[in-house]
Amino acid sequence: MQATLLFSYVFLLFLFLGSFLNVVALRTLAGTSVLNPKHSHCPHCNTRLTWRDLMPVLSWLFLRGQCRTCAKPIHWLYPVGELMVAVVMTFVVYHGGFTWETLVVAVLFLFILTVTITDLHAKLMPNKITYPGLIVVCSLRLFIHPDPWWDYALGFLVGGGLLTVLALVSKGGMGGGDIKLFALIGLGLGVETVLFALFYSCLWGTVVGLPLRLTGKIKARQPIPFGPFILLGSWTAWAYGTDIWQAYLHLYR
Repeated sequence: MQATLLFSYVFLLFLFLGSFLNVVALRTLAGTSVLNPKHSHCPHCNTRLTWRDLMPVLSWLFLRGQCRTCAKPIHWLYPVGELMVAVVMTFVVYHGGFTWETLVVAVLFLFILTVTITDLHAKLMPNKITYPGLIVVCSLRLFIHPDPWWDYALGFLVGGGLLTVLALVSKGGMGGGDIKLFALIGLGLGVETVLFALFYSCLWGTVVGLPLRLTGKIKARQPIPFGPFILLGSWTAWAYGTDIWQAYLHLYR
């Protein structure tokens, strides 16, 4: 009972963090400061938003996806981003426990989530998010590394290197943002996990993307954001990658 109450508070905290990451993502895309202006405003009528308009998910539902002042639509990606951050981050804390290693993984996923939001909005993974992520995660890994430090350095090289090869082979199918993000994932999770992350990202992309193409929801050459699949692949690799692989080998034998 106490654990359930604790993680309810954790989930609520991460909902508000998701709201903040929405601001970070959208202001980065717009090329404006994250800290200035201090107050959020409607992108249509520029009206300053009050606390009633800024309750994560709830405000969007109560306002029926519209601005209180001008009644222009508020994009559904706002509450989706908030929920996505809350669900992923709460799971990271629940699965990893309250440890220093969980802190590193949580910070890593915060950067992955932020570029996922930008990718969903604009199909971009800005360097202004990825580069600070590399610096912060590298700094943490200097002091917190359950595996040898070279495993994370190798993960950085393998993650970025494999995506570079895929980008060359696919002739633009993979962008520079994907390459840098996988380098960040390798730096944060190590070489074995980043390999699993790449495999599961492609698997998730196939499971979700193929039916959409077959049903005509996505056109043959229509680009789709790969960030959500990288997020799902990294999450699967970190939480269950080794277990799934061992289960597969056991079934094969």
